[in-house]
Amino acid sequence: MGQPMPGPFLLQGAKALALSLMANTSVVSLDLADNWLLGEGAAAIAEMLKENHSISAVDLSDNKMGIEGAKAISAMLLENTTVVVLRLSGNEFDDHAAKYLADAITANSKVEVLDLSYNKFGHKAGEALGAAIAENIGLKELKISWNHLHSEGAVALAKGVGANVFLKVLDVSYNGFGNSGAAALGEALRANNVLEELNVSNNRISVEGALRLAVGLRENKTLKILRMIRNPMQNEGCCGLLKALQANSGTGMEILDLPDIAWSKELAELCEAVQTLLPNLLLRRGGSTRLQRKSLLAVELRPQPKVLAPWAS
Repeated sequence: MGQPMPGPFLLQGAKALALSLMANTSVVSLDLADNWLLGEGAAAIAEMLKENHSISAVDLSDNKMGIEGAKAISAMLLENTTVVVLRLSGNEFDDHAAKYLADAITANSKVEVLDLSYNKFGHKAGEALGAAIAENIGLKELKISWNHLHSEGAVALAKGVGANVFLKVLDVSYNGFGNSGAAALGEALRANNVLEELNVSNNRISVEGALRLAVGLRENKTLKILRMIRNPMQNEGCCGLLKALQANSGTGMEILDLPDIAWSKELAELCEAVQTLLPNLLLRRGGSTRLQRKSLLAVELRPQPKVLAPWAS
């Protein structure tokens, strides 16, 4: 069966559902993903969430909510005090929508997990959301992968992360951070003493960007997981990251995902040295779950499938 076409029936269904949940106290999780709610349907659900005091997890992903939906959800977040997990991926949110969401992120201190992936955020959204993240005092996990964050937007978002003192997990994979964004993330890691997991996979980060990010790794004590696969950082960039961990006696790194490339003798030997120094570190190539501990010099290049990020389309 194909996708249902939006129409009066779906809107009426959304309004009827919202009405039935208005005073409901037994439902704690609401999953309405992929239901073509559009902006008007999302507005009905948002109005309900202003009154409902029991629902703590909400999934409104893939509903084509657009700016109207962003306005409604943002207004709800200014009043709601019970939603802790909010998933809004794939809703065609753009830079304009980001302004409303940023206001909500700044003011709301209850949402702990927020998913904004697979939207259309550009550099203006990065600036607005970055400023909001810097002020937020509730978020613990933010997913904003598969957007169009690059240049000034990527830098602004990274600066916001550096100023935040609550965020533990950040996923900005499949954007276009590039070297300037990586450098800003490096500065953020120097200042931030809370972040535990960072995913910057597929962000056009080359050797220069990897080395700039490594500067932050030399000082950071809290980051446990760093994922950097599908970045053209070459052996030199990988070596820079490993040398940063080697020089940081207080590193908390537990998992490091490096690009799936042919490893040079220097990189393989450095991996061995770092693994000896940090025996609990899970070092992976291309996100493989296989431990890279022994026989690194014999590792052969494996073909890497191509996956296009939004900015490459």
